[in-house]
Amino acid sequence: MNRFALLMLVVAMAGCSKKPEADYSGKAEASEQKVEPGREAEARITPDAAKAADIEVLQAASADIRETVTLYGTIRSNAEREQAVRARYPGIVRNVAKRPGDKVARGEVLLTIESNDSLEPYAIRSPIAGSVLDRRVNPGESVDGSATLLTVADLSNVWAEFAVFARDLSRVRAGMPVAIRAGETEVVGTAKLAYVAPAGHADSQSVVARAELSNPDGRWVSGQFVTGDVVVSDVKAAVAVVPSALQTLKDGTAVFVQTDKGFEPRAVEVGHRDRGAVEILTGLAVGEKYAARNSYLIKADLLKGEAEEE
Repeated sequence: MNRFALLMLVVAMAGCSKKPEADYSGKAEASEQKVEPGREAEARITPDAAKAADIEVLQAASADIRETVTLYGTIRSNAEREQAVRARYPGIVRNVAKRPGDKVARGEVLLTIESNDSLEPYAIRSPIAGSVLDRRVNPGESVDGSATLLTVADLSNVWAEFAVFARDLSRVRAGMPVAIRAGETEVVGTAKLAYVAPAGHADSQSVVARAELSNPDGRWVSGQFVTGDVVVSDVKAAVAVVPSALQTLKDGTAVFVQTDKGFEPRAVEVGHRDRGAVEILTGLAVGEKYAARNSYLIKADLLKGEAEEE
């Protein structure tokens, strides 16, 4: 049985247990209640009915609200920590000791080349500690100093690069905090935007924003899709509710405030918001109790009562 059906059942049972004229908790009476001009109707739901329907009641309180802009991007290696490996002298590749993904120490032999001039082999060593990202050569090939043979990168620090489109460009700035998630998981990294490109890409109509991420355990992988929530404002809201408390009625946005008879819709004006809280500018005071989780059930009950009256 879904929550709304359960709510209707509990309310109906409460309505049958008492005389209609003395009971203000049953749904039967909700459809008969007289609404004074200029005053909204109430959804007359008892505390027991609300509990049975899993309607959570919270108190309006102050909250720190971090308004965010959500960006999408990918992880890539830090270009400032990459090294292209080239031949010192023209020659023939005799051995390649590493493949992409292999970890290497600084000074470790990567490949051996036989010089065309001396016919003597010489070793090419890794200039940094890191991982082999790319390999473009095999034994037997002729090479010179113009071609990149391997690419080695230090992946203990990586970049998260995001696309910023025109609608958000005026709000996103370097230095802003960003919470980074991999796919639909919880936040697994925090950083600050280190760079916002001064020019965009004509093909994508977007600008690159970049954050550096510490990656000592290798959890960030190049090419990995990520989501970044950039904090564009951080305010202290005097009165706030959880986002699930807001409902849209014919006159606008409302919150269902608990009364001694049930819940009444209260028109509110909202301000800043984030994932956990919404600022209430007018219509609600600190300490007032309101329906938080499953408040849509109260809206459904109220609209059902209004339909019955018609």
